[in-house]
Amino acid sequence: MAILVVDSNEPGRLRKSRQLAAMGYRVHATASAASAIATIAANPIELAVVDVHLPDMAGLQLCRLIKRQYVGLLVLQTFATLSAPVGDVADREDGADAYLAEPIEPMEFVGAVRALLRLRDAESHRELLIRELSHRVKNTLAIVQSLVSFTRRSVVSLDEFEALLISRVHAMARAHDILMQTAGEGASLASIIEAVIGPFGRDRFLLRGPNVWLAPNPAVRFGLAMHELATNASKHGALSADAGHIEVHWVADTSMPPGLLNLSWTETGGPELVGAREEGLGATLVGTLLAPDTESATQFDYLPSGLKFCAGLTLSDRIKLR
Repeated sequence: MAILVVDSNEPGRLRKSRQLAAMGYRVHATASAASAIATIAANPIELAVVDVHLPDMAGLQLCRLIKRQYVGLLVLQTFATLSAPVGDVADREDGADAYLAEPIEPMEFVGAVRALLRLRDAESHRELLIRELSHRVKNTLAIVQSLVSFTRRSVVSLDEFEALLISRVHAMARAHDILMQTAGEGASLASIIEAVIGPFGRDRFLLRGPNVWLAPNPAVRFGLAMHELATNASKHGALSADAGHIEVHWVADTSMPPGLLNLSWTETGGPELVGAREEGLGATLVGTLLAPDTESATQFDYLPSGLKFCAGLTLSDRIKLR
């Protein structure tokens, strides 16, 4: 991190520079406004410590110039107590970020610098969170829009539409609840599955597989896909019979980079499936939800013993082994 000290008084300039260097910062020091502007233009300066007395431009004017031309560059203005009343500039939008009156105690100077840089870091983090939140809200709304469209096409009555849409939105909410436990950083695949299958009877499921981490967007889509499969099983498959159960198994294949996570959903103990079955809108929704992360098309096999669903998810920075 680079800090610029602008002070025409050599002892003061050297004192501030040494204190900053002792804190581990890279320090540039100049005695005039012109050299300060040139230094800022040529270096990634993050904080300028500007004294009010300079030979070629008033320090207050240099401060305003910096704030107007270099958005995000912090300025700490120093001044002699009797020469520049801080109230004259402190309320200006283009004023300094902080002010210190000379003579400055070493601990006071160090504390002011650290406080400003912490403020900058906090602001940067806040802006990052806002951008991330905006991105996730847009993705969530896009998913909800898709759910509304698929639900409308798969029902024949308004009551059925309401019930099915609510169940899908609740599944998405359960996935988001898991993400909230990690401050939205992601979730394990197993925890997402556990969350969405809970309402269908956890004892009807067997989960097997390594620890896999999902980024937020894949986690929500995957949770919805698992919910869709469980809903179908409760209506037509293994969960519609007392003896039925479902095994969800996933295994990583890293023999060819970037690798695959092969996942299977196998239903047994339900009503026997006789004859060929056409994939309905539920299967289409599952394929659509997983499409951004699948290596190839998802596969539905309607075996006499029950449905077997398979998907190959591409390992990446969004889906990875832990």
